[in-house]
Amino acid sequence: MLVVRVMAWITRRSSDRSLVAALTALAAVVFGWGFQRGRTHPYYTAAVRSMGADWHDFVYGSFDPRGFITTDKLPGAFWVQALSVRMFGFHPWAVLLPQVLAATACVPLLFVTVRRWAGRGAGYAAAVAYTLTPVTVALSRTNIPDALMVFFMVVAAHALWRWADGGRRATWWLAASAVWLGVAFNVKMGQALLVVPVFAGACFLLGVGSRWWRLGRAAAYGTLVAAVSLAWMVFVTLTPASQRPYIDGSVHNSVWEMVFQYNGFGRIGGQGAGTDPLAGGAVLSGAGGPAGLGRIFGAASAGQISWLVPAAVAGLAAGLWAAWRSARKAKTAFGTGLAPEVDTSADSTAQQGISPNPTRRRTTAGYLFWGGWLGIYGLAFCAATGIHSYYTSTLAPPVAALAGAAFIAAARNRSWYLPALVAMTAGWAFLASRETPHYQPWLRWFVLGAAVLAIVLLPWARISRNRMLGSLSAVAVATAALAAPAVWATSVLTRRGDTMGSVAASAGPPQAMFGGRKNSAAVNTEVEHGLRDFGRGPDPQVVRFLKHNRDGRPYAAAVDGSMTAASYLADNVPVLPMGGFTSDAPVPTVQGLAQLVRTGQVRYVVVSGMRMGGRSVAAEDRDAWVTGHCHSIPGFAPGTGKAATGLFDCS
Repeated sequence: MLVVRVMAWITRRSSDRSLVAALTALAAVVFGWGFQRGRTHPYYTAAVRSMGADWHDFVYGSFDPRGFITTDKLPGAFWVQALSVRMFGFHPWAVLLPQVLAATACVPLLFVTVRRWAGRGAGYAAAVAYTLTPVTVALSRTNIPDALMVFFMVVAAHALWRWADGGRRATWWLAASAVWLGVAFNVKMGQALLVVPVFAGACFLLGVGSRWWRLGRAAAYGTLVAAVSLAWMVFVTLTPASQRPYIDGSVHNSVWEMVFQYNGFGRIGGQGAGTDPLAGGAVLSGAGGPAGLGRIFGAASAGQISWLVPAAVAGLAAGLWAAWRSARKAKTAFGTGLAPEVDTSADSTAQQGISPNPTRRRTTAGYLFWGGWLGIYGLAFCAATGIHSYYTSTLAPPVAALAGAAFIAAARNRSWYLPALVAMTAGWAFLASRETPHYQPWLRWFVLGAAVLAIVLLPWARISRNRMLGSLSAVAVATAALAAPAVWATSVLTRRGDTMGSVAASAGPPQAMFGGRKNSAAVNTEVEHGLRDFGRGPDPQVVRFLKHNRDGRPYAAAVDGSMTAASYLADNVPVLPMGGFTSDAPVPTVQGLAQLVRTGQVRYVVVSGMRMGGRSVAAEDRDAWVTGHCHSIPGFAPGTGKAATGLFDCS
């Protein structure tokens, strides 16, 4: 019986199965080619190593092996990576494998989801567009959480549209969608929650029943998302502080403060995470470019995500306009008695709360769903104070879906729509390529030539109805639309991992760590030099000294900040990360550090000039205590520069 079912599954729509399998295999090559050479994020990798070695650290998302402090993010992504490490051992490829698998799985999931809304052609186009999105390819080569967040969001979207199809298990699909969105929150916090109103709105539009009944269903959906999202936070809050690590990214050891202030409103209001780590807390606009409506199209982010955004927006506008005109005509027809009668009786699908989904209503809901996803994240990224360009990976699914649907709809329309769409897409590719004039200067002219060829061939192929001309025009259209993102995406395949690439993942030419700020060149240089120091690891002389003089203490030394600690932990030197990621967290306090010294748990302190945050009171107090109560070890005196390191003996 099982063999019969498998054969039936393969033979049903066999062409779809084969093409989707081929696209998935292509995506696996693009996302996974040489991924073992990728460079893991030093900070996140230290946490994954700790979580993969101890279940207590795993549960609480501990950064260090002794469970002193957590990471400054929720641990959802690191849970997945830590499980991979537990299965395969601690290797860079084991840390990166979940990102490759997640990015690859998005391709067939996106195809199926878009096909349910706009048909097979749009599904194929969306799958190809997603595969060739540069920022998505860049993220598959580092263990930054965004790749896994996007995967869980795509899974949630797929489950939502499965619910819209009805069936015996429809309610379970709706619940699954809410659960996966909650999981996405535990990967990247508020960034994943921004899309919840869009999903709940689609639940309202695609459901049946009275307006209040559909509103109640949407509210229940949002409630389930919130319950799953907050479950771990509630669990940590109920755990006594003495039995868990300190919550990094908070001043009061609060996971709520870490999520909603440090990683939430602080990103918008210029507090906490959106500050310059080398300028005493001065507000940065972030590596994603200066805040404003043009950020996505600026030099920092244009090459990562924007290539198909004009086509997506044009397709969204045309789709909503067509839906409005269709609804208006239908309303007029009903008013004049020209429309056929509609059977409004409840069928088995409606009895389960699923809309019979007439084509017009389903199509409109799809445009609102993908358009809402695109719009809400586009506005959020333009308004946020401190972001990285790789945050725009959240836009990849809606851009791919809307652009794919736009090109297929234009190709079916025998008018000027497709040539206009090709001209718009190629025109923007030409302008976007000028933002990086020294990178692949031939690319913009190649795209422009392909667009001219496509515009010339399209009417000729339609008039002559020549199959060869039709195929050639289709190739020209695909080249004009996808050549630029494909070149940027494939640039990652041959790039050997570097520290900057692991911290600020991007395709195309290497990006500065921080941008969009006056006199940022000097700041970028200092930060990048410091990160290269992290990439090379700590001073070998310091490492040898600490290993030789540990004398059975639980900590070989206390070090300034988790990023510095990560390089020592990578060398199997157990250290105490003072101040967390930014070095600003009030842990340990001066009294706590003194107590650790008195009880013999810590003797040496490593002080580094390279800090990821500003000069907080807690950090300055610790520095004052170390310089006042400890003596500098000869040969390890603090040097000069932002990344200089000094070693102090506090015995």
